[in-house]
Amino acid sequence: MIIAKFIKAKNLKMFQGILNRLYRMKIGTRTAISFFAVIMVVLAFTTGSILLLQYGKNIDLKIASSFGPVVNSIKDYQYLIEETGRLSSDLSLQPNPTKRLRITKILDRVYSRQKLTLISLCQEPGLADIKKRVISVDRRFENVMVAEREILALLDTSIAYKDPIKMQQVNRLKQKIESEIAKERITLSETSLQAISVFNKLNAQKFASYRTLSYLLVVMIIVIIILAGLSIYITNVTIIKPIKELSSILDEVGAGKIVSFQSHIARSDEIGEMINSAQKVVQGFKTKEQVANAIGKGDYDIKVPMLSRRDRLGKALSEMRDNLKRSKIKEEENIKSLEAYTNRLEKKNRELDQFAYITSHDLKSPLRGINNLTEWIEEDLGEKLSEESKKYFGLLRGRVHRMEALINSILKYSRAGKTKENQDRVNSKEVVYSVLEKTEVPRNLSILVDDLLPVVTANRRDLMEVFNVFISNAINHNTSDEPVVNITYKYAGTKTEFCIADNGPGISIEFHEKIFTIFQTLERRDDVENIGAGLAIGKKIIEDYGGKVWLESKLGEGTRFYFDWPN
Repeated sequence: MIIAKFIKAKNLKMFQGILNRLYRMKIGTRTAISFFAVIMVVLAFTTGSILLLQYGKNIDLKIASSFGPVVNSIKDYQYLIEETGRLSSDLSLQPNPTKRLRITKILDRVYSRQKLTLISLCQEPGLADIKKRVISVDRRFENVMVAEREILALLDTSIAYKDPIKMQQVNRLKQKIESEIAKERITLSETSLQAISVFNKLNAQKFASYRTLSYLLVVMIIVIIILAGLSIYITNVTIIKPIKELSSILDEVGAGKIVSFQSHIARSDEIGEMINSAQKVVQGFKTKEQVANAIGKGDYDIKVPMLSRRDRLGKALSEMRDNLKRSKIKEEENIKSLEAYTNRLEKKNRELDQFAYITSHDLKSPLRGINNLTEWIEEDLGEKLSEESKKYFGLLRGRVHRMEALINSILKYSRAGKTKENQDRVNSKEVVYSVLEKTEVPRNLSILVDDLLPVVTANRRDLMEVFNVFISNAINHNTSDEPVVNITYKYAGTKTEFCIADNGPGISIEFHEKIFTIFQTLERRDDVENIGAGLAIGKKIIEDYGGKVWLESKLGEGTRFYFDWPN
């Protein structure tokens, strides 16, 4: 009992000494030692496992290449010898050309080939005794083959079977053959059993190696578990436990419960260095927290205390204070500048609207005067005017009307989307039918309208102007013999996508962008009375609402105008 207590106390003292040495080691050194130990154990067991697996693999290779085929080859060899006995016995009773040919073939070629195959398979050291037995059987069987050849020579014709002297010789040879083959059968059976015994021994060796491998794996797992447990325990005692203590203290510091702390952990490794660093950091923690709170509340004139010249947190707080102060000053300046700019922009917009209205009014007055003057001249002169003069007067009035329409389009374009703020829920189907009622539709033109056109948020006048632009465009430029206009929609995310399609002449791809530019048309103005502002006005309204407009068209394949509208 005393000896046991002494041994236990000695073991505890030794373990404590190991822990003290571990405390003095760097964490990296301890980790490297643990990792190296595990690697060496795994490497040793892996090497042993590979050797055992290779040993078993070699045995399997021997069984597959030699020992297994030997057993089958012995059986084939024995069957061949017995077959010659049966064939010679049958030929001694009556002639049979087929059996005579078969035994001749065996004696001349087949037997020699089978014998050589069997001997070549017995090259392994463990099969040396079997090889000797096979050679012994072959030597004795040579006498049997001589006797069988004598029978074939005696019974070379059918008449020989009627010769009593020859038949007497044949019977003596037959008895000799049967006696010898019986002996060979016993020898080969024993040889086959011996080969099977060798085969079983090899299998036993293979299974023994696999069993040893399984034991080795179990031992390796146990050793790794022990090493892992020891590593976990040492890590917990030397790293995890001190870090948890330090973490709990720092949590209290972060929660504002304490200002500083003194740890009872005395270490000379990285943990000890970390504790000392944490103590230094906590000393200025509260001061920095108070400064940060003051800066967060807008006190940008507060002084930031610096613990040292390399106090990065203090420098960061100081830079943050200065940056926030500059940002606040700049933000105030930007707000004032933006307000002034907004006021100037609104004033310019009002002046521009007023200018557009006054200019259009002032331009229209002389145009109306020119138009009235031409009418008066025509009325006064009457029949005195030549046809050419009447033509020029008509052309002049047309140019006046076009100029007036151009001025109206400019005014309309400048005012497009200005009523956007007066929005309401508008039924787009009702808007489409209102546009169609005010539009001159040719009798041969078919208009298809989706009955489920949705309700959208818009200024009714703006939405009506947009549909009027695209529907009028589809009607006026459709030169098909059976013109069709189709108005559909679909939902696309947070927007509604409308489509106005026609089967007209189509638009070449190089003009897809040009047609949305104000006063741009694809036909000559002398051929078609068109200002070229409608699509530009529609595009401006759609984009003011946050939508977009595009088209899909090829020459001769019609045109599909798309625009999306916020839901």
